[in-house]
Amino acid sequence: MMNQTKNETLEWGMILLFLLPPLGMVWMIGIGLYHICNKLLHKQTIEALHPTSFFFLTLFFSSLGACLHLREGLYFFIPAMVLGYFGIYLYVKEGDTARKLKNFSRITVLGGLYIATIGQLQLQKGYVYGGSWWLGMLTGLMPLGLEEKHRLFGSAYNPNFASFLLLLALACLISGILQTIKARKNWIKPVLLYIILLFPITLAINQTGSRVGVAITMLLFFLLVWKLCWQAGGLLMAIASAYLVYTGSFSAIIPRFESIVQSFETRQVIWKNSIQVWNNSPLFGVTPLGFKEAYAVFEKTGIAHAHNIVLGFFCEYGIIGGTSFLLLIITSLHKVVQAFFLSRQHDAKSELFFFVLPVLLLTGVLDHPLISPQTALLAIILLGSWDRYTDHILAPSASFSSTKNLQSD
Repeated sequence: MMNQTKNETLEWGMILLFLLPPLGMVWMIGIGLYHICNKLLHKQTIEALHPTSFFFLTLFFSSLGACLHLREGLYFFIPAMVLGYFGIYLYVKEGDTARKLKNFSRITVLGGLYIATIGQLQLQKGYVYGGSWWLGMLTGLMPLGLEEKHRLFGSAYNPNFASFLLLLALACLISGILQTIKARKNWIKPVLLYIILLFPITLAINQTGSRVGVAITMLLFFLLVWKLCWQAGGLLMAIASAYLVYTGSFSAIIPRFESIVQSFETRQVIWKNSIQVWNNSPLFGVTPLGFKEAYAVFEKTGIAHAHNIVLGFFCEYGIIGGTSFLLLIITSLHKVVQAFFLSRQHDAKSELFFFVLPVLLLTGVLDHPLISPQTALLAIILLGSWDRYTDHILAPSASFSSTKNLQSD
């Protein structure tokens, strides 16, 4: 009964992340801080040398060092936030992953549909978010850092953040289609329902104007076809690529195609100045709250983050946090290879991870969606579930069992 209550507490926090983002952030970080404090009070061990635990601990100490170095009292919210993130990670990793993942998928899909629905109102001429700044901030319906109009952002404040959330919802739907078909029992009606839900989610991703979002959407559909029949998937990808190259139809598929060159040039300027930001505070960084002010020294354009997740971690958490993030990526990719190519696990959890991991890895190439706690908290839930899953199946006993099953096949 107690575990069910805890699960519901986490689920309510996830729901609030979509409906009332600030309350959801405070709720979830509060859960994380409580979990950390509870473990310390009861003298429970924390596996500090685990790659992900080490990552969060280095972020905490680097952000604490940045606060002391920069002498900005407001920046002390960042170490507290990181501890909350770490607590949520441990909370998920130590819990019932199967139940959390199932509920995660449902809530994320419903949240994606909510973003897609209210986003249609935002695309109407004369859209206002209730006329109140406080209402807009509370509901996420007020655009932040949005220079171009007619881009859907739902309740995520920014189109690129909305694209990330919608991509997670799309990945959950596609993995649901694959799992249902593989079950081979009364799968037609559920799959039709999934396909119907795919349309508003896919349309909304395009309406965010995120070029990376559209590219990842196409990748997810190719992965679905490949998982169902790898020959068909390879053939479809080859035909589609040849068609696009031959006809030059990229402009009809990629949003804001006409400004892609200008956008990339702008990104290069941002990256160049971000490197200077890191160069000025190489050890501890400037924290996420201090980036905008530090960047304004080089260019007064109101840029709030580095628009690249790796560079962002180096700027915000210095060489300590940036290096630990690179180590986390390397260890995660190593586990991906082991889990999906060596262990040959094909359960529901592995199918979900197969589709959500590309979203987590690729959305940060030209942006930094995890700068927002609203998106970062959902990613951390997935990270905790992923580590619990892979730590179990890649344990020596699990590896022996997988090898034995492989030989028996």
